Amino acid sequence: MLLSADLAGSACRMGSFTSAPKILNQDLQDSEVHFPERLSRDQLLERCRREQRHLPVKRAFRPCASGAASRGLQDGVRLLRWNVVSKRCGEAAASPHHIRVLQWNVLSQALGEMNDNFACCPDEALQWSARRYQIVEEIIEYCPDIICLQEVDHFKFLSGALATQGYTGMFFPKPDSPCLYIQGNNGPDGCAIFYRTDKFDLLNSESRVLEVWSVQSNQVIIISSYKNSDLEITMILTNNFACRRARISSLIIFFVKNRTL
Repeated sequence: MLLSADLAGSACRMGSFTSAPKILNQDLQDSEVHFPERLSRDQLLERCRREQRHLPVKRAFRPCASGAASRGLQDGVRLLRWNVVSKRCGEAAASPHHIRVLQWNVLSQALGEMNDNFACCPDEALQWSARRYQIVEEIIEYCPDIICLQEVDHFKFLSGALATQGYTGMFFPKPDSPCLYIQGNNGPDGCAIFYRTDKFDLLNSESRVLEVWSVQSNQVIIISSYKNSDLEITMILTNNFACRRARISSLIIFFVKNRTL
């Protein structure tokens, strides 16, 4: 993978790489939460809303105006930019040759609550007990086929919730996650990809730490390939990049091949 000099230099510097001692905690903060093997979509959404009854901030899903905020792209790919859930986005893409990908930097809990200083956000809204079911509800409302997440530091909880909907996934942590230097962390943050097992079969998957000029960075990448009767798709997911001129919150590249041609 080739990077510009600016991006490469920043990738080397970005992240932790400090002399402070690490606090090596494990992903155990959700050990009191249990999900059954299977829930209907409505049952999981109802559980999410029930868990949020007393929260200070609630997400309101409203219908989107017909045809709002969509534009065509080349090669038959259409990008839908909706800030709310429309009827179409609130239903699963049943066709095997239609793919819905959701990407989200979910904000590492250790950094969000203890390090990032969200001055305009109520402290109670940043607590994990307040956020975790909101995150699940947000994901499930969109019925994605593939879910790409960054800054994940509660993978076990998300994996358990999404498994009730037929998703399975993989997680790869940053080698020097800044979460590990924060008291009360839940382990390192990293990237995660989930996919619908009733729509895709996993062909292969690999994860690695990116190197820049033969020096290990704090950037990780997951490459995974899937297939169904009509398509093969390869997802490439990495976490944040930064350079002097710009900050890229995430990077997703995907390749689609029609198996019927």
